[in-house]
Amino acid sequence: MPAPASTLTSAPSAPPTPIAHAAAAFDFWPLDPAYTFLNHGSFGSVPHVLRAMQDRYRDEVERHPIEVLGRQCRERLTRVREEVARFIGVDAPGLGLVTNATEGINAVLRSLELRPGDVLVTTDHVYNAVIQTMRYVARRAGAEVRIVPIPTPVRSPKDIVAAIASSIDARTRLVLVDHVTSPTAVVFPAAEIGAECARRGVEFLCDGAHAPSMLELDVSALQATYYAGNLHKWTCAPKGCGFVWANADTRGRVHPATVSHFLDSGFDAEFDWQGTRDISAWLTVPDAIALWRSIGAAEVRRHNRDLARWAGRLLRDRWQTEPLVELDDAEAEPLLGSMVAVTLPDAVRRGHESPEALQAALYATHRIEIPIIAWAGRWHCRASCQVYNRPEHYERLAAAIERLGG
Repeated sequence: MPAPASTLTSAPSAPPTPIAHAAAAFDFWPLDPAYTFLNHGSFGSVPHVLRAMQDRYRDEVERHPIEVLGRQCRERLTRVREEVARFIGVDAPGLGLVTNATEGINAVLRSLELRPGDVLVTTDHVYNAVIQTMRYVARRAGAEVRIVPIPTPVRSPKDIVAAIASSIDARTRLVLVDHVTSPTAVVFPAAEIGAECARRGVEFLCDGAHAPSMLELDVSALQATYYAGNLHKWTCAPKGCGFVWANADTRGRVHPATVSHFLDSGFDAEFDWQGTRDISAWLTVPDAIALWRSIGAAEVRRHNRDLARWAGRLLRDRWQTEPLVELDDAEAEPLLGSMVAVTLPDAVRRGHESPEALQAALYATHRIEIPIIAWAGRWHCRASCQVYNRPEHYERLAAAIERLGG
């Protein structure tokens, strides 16, 4: 049922005007123009200028391997951590550099001293790799993982907070939620969840894999105990570039998944050195942040969000299905970021044996790259919206699904 007129958002029904200077700045994205790329959220692509910077750092390492990886490593990574800390709103000593958010979450979860009967709470929108890690650490300790259902379409941040709050009890040790959910593309109200956890005396781990640069991020305002994120998604840094942060009360007992020479030498020192790693991706991060800021972060976020809303409405109307987030109600406005997930028609599902088969068919036959995800008994696609995407990309997707389901 359509939302009452008084609750409709003021967002335009037409697609947003492309940002000319942003599109020009990203002409050097090395994406193959022969296909339609609607999956920036998974890995994206690194702009040529940042790839060149990474190559420069790699060359430095190969010219002076011991000098750079040995004597200079801590100093150089300290500068990177300080820049990332300013970018996301945390203190640098509590920040560790990891290859991705999942590695950071592993470090936190595997550092917990769980006891039999302890409960780890998450939602059914959780990333698969993360729920597997939760099950692993819970199983070893005789603890329990409690999965809270959040029905879709999600209509209000209050519904998410209420569902999670009702699942917290005296046995709850930690609540883990996605800031932006991977399978369903919902922006969760992390600040409100963090406040509820703080009020109840429960630790809060926020999986921010998609959040940096998609959202205006201030981790210190979330009351999170721990936060992990990626910089190789919407910040466009090279792949293998993430971070984990722990607050001052807990960082003394959180250790990297790989324990190395600097055990108990400080949170940052332990994460800076875990063996012979290629540090060039992290060294490129300040360049990526500078590029992002030079384009106009707020304008790009607004453009991508408006494009996601328009694309979601287009696919919904063409397929006569539903998005996983309400798109026409002002109360749901905070739930939408730069991605939108829309349920696929039943006909296209009947013609393909698995989501992976459909995704492969879209790529092979129609040259469209987009994730097809099975979730809560349904299949849907998750469309990403970046400044290089255009309305015709989503119209091409709509038509391709209609043909495949015919």
